[in-house]
Amino acid sequence: MSGKIQEEEGKMVKIERQEDAGNQKIAEHQVKPEKQNGDSDQIIQEKDDIKEDDLKKDIKDEIKKDMKKEIKEAPVPAWRRGKQEVITQNFPTFMGVALAFGILYTFCMYKNPTGITYPIMIGGIYGVLAWMLRRLSIEWKRGSWFLIVTAVLLGIAVCRTADPLLIMLIKTAEFLLVVIFVIHQFYEDREWSIGKYLSSMAVYLCCVIAAVVYPFFQGNEFFKKVNLKRYRTASRVLMGLAAALPILLVAGFLLGRADAVFGSMVVHWMETFLNVWTILIMVSMTAFGAFGVYCLICGACMDQISGEEKTMRTHEPVTAITCMSAVALLYLFFSGIQVIYLFLGKGSLPEGVTYSSYARQGFFQLLFVAVMNLVMVLMNLRFFKRSRFLNGVLTVICGCTYVMIASAAYRMVLYVGEYHLTYLRVLVLWFLLLLACMMVGVVILIYRNRFPLFGWCLVMISVFFVGFSYMRPDRVIADYNAAHVGEWSDSDFTYMTQTLSADAVPVVLETIQDNAVLGRFYSGGRTEFLTEYYRWVISKNYQVGAADFRTWNLSFEEAKQSFRDRGME
Repeated sequence: MSGKIQEEEGKMVKIERQEDAGNQKIAEHQVKPEKQNGDSDQIIQEKDDIKEDDLKKDIKDEIKKDMKKEIKEAPVPAWRRGKQEVITQNFPTFMGVALAFGILYTFCMYKNPTGITYPIMIGGIYGVLAWMLRRLSIEWKRGSWFLIVTAVLLGIAVCRTADPLLIMLIKTAEFLLVVIFVIHQFYEDREWSIGKYLSSMAVYLCCVIAAVVYPFFQGNEFFKKVNLKRYRTASRVLMGLAAALPILLVAGFLLGRADAVFGSMVVHWMETFLNVWTILIMVSMTAFGAFGVYCLICGACMDQISGEEKTMRTHEPVTAITCMSAVALLYLFFSGIQVIYLFLGKGSLPEGVTYSSYARQGFFQLLFVAVMNLVMVLMNLRFFKRSRFLNGVLTVICGCTYVMIASAAYRMVLYVGEYHLTYLRVLVLWFLLLLACMMVGVVILIYRNRFPLFGWCLVMISVFFVGFSYMRPDRVIADYNAAHVGEWSDSDFTYMTQTLSADAVPVVLETIQDNAVLGRFYSGGRTEFLTEYYRWVISKNYQVGAADFRTWNLSFEEAKQSFRDRGME
């Protein structure tokens, strides 16, 4: 824009030079007026001069208008468009709230991935986002409360478990819930398809990453225009804190020498927090939390997501009917075999195949086919025109999918009865039940094309995952396997004591209370086993003896209490 202004100024200078040259030529060729006609000639010359001055003025005015027009029509920077302008004008407020959350994030999460402060941090991020939305005049939507409640419940589940896989899944879900929450607040997403929502989430995350530089641009723009005298109080507060720092250090040292208890506490805190690496990590975490929540809002304010979804049901259904009919016939034949051979136990199996081996195989293949059917039905509903016959064929495929889900679940239950529970088997059974509920929404979508399938799936997944988190899979696995301790092998004992987390410790210690059970799998003494087991599940994963309330975790505390009940301190 500055380049254009300089170019126009150059044009003005060039025009003035040409006018001056023209004036000089006119003056050279002018004939000196005679004395007798002096008055009339002087009047004529003055009129010509006035006309020339007016012409010059008009030319300059036109150039200035063109320059102003180009300046007005210049593109507005992305960090000032739409709602971004509100953030820029209130930069200290927005960034101050973001920094407050960054400090809360550091307090809750520093060396504390599973402590009781985790749900506080989750509540904090939604509180900050809600405040920012209100300042931006974004209307609050009812569905947002469901997302917030789900996120807080999952946050509480983190400090109830020691299962590292479950904690990782919960934190991934928390991240996705925040993304969905912001998109839901900024856009009318009720009728979006699953594909539209996933693509919108990808676009939004790219916008969030691109908005990392926005705080610098917006802060620079704000402080260029603002009267810094308004912030004298803040500067004086900072000066007061700087002046108090040496006083606190001297007084703390003297008081620490005067009282041993206070002195030990001061030394502990100074060793912990007045460390260069500690300060660097805490500053980095604070910046991450502050910039993260700030950019979540800035990314949404870019308005890069199209609110409307284009219809793509333009293809004739004949091809889909032909293809899906062939698939439906295959599935009907397969479903009939499942009912006769698996569920009813009738019919003759191939030679050398027993009913037990037949029933305990194939569940992962069936699970894959069931998921494939879900995707296949959605693709047909997405790209092909409506057809009653196609709807009927897709309904048949959905019905066969339920048979496959039931077959896979039945096979898995038989397999668990033979080889006991593991984490993967629990996940499979949980997912099969979830898939069955999600297919209900798919069947409704076949006949009601405006049905909000994404919202249905989001509710189902949220409810099931919250239940899965509070169930504590390791505890369920330990309870089931402990009931079959007489059938344990060495691999079962190793799995129970070295693979399961601290969630299973109370059950495991109760199970091996009998020396005969422990002696079958461990050659050392009970004390030696308890010491090794304690080190494996507690000391390696938990800050034992840490005088910090932030790290309190229900699962680890229950495990420690179980060890104390058996004589370990």
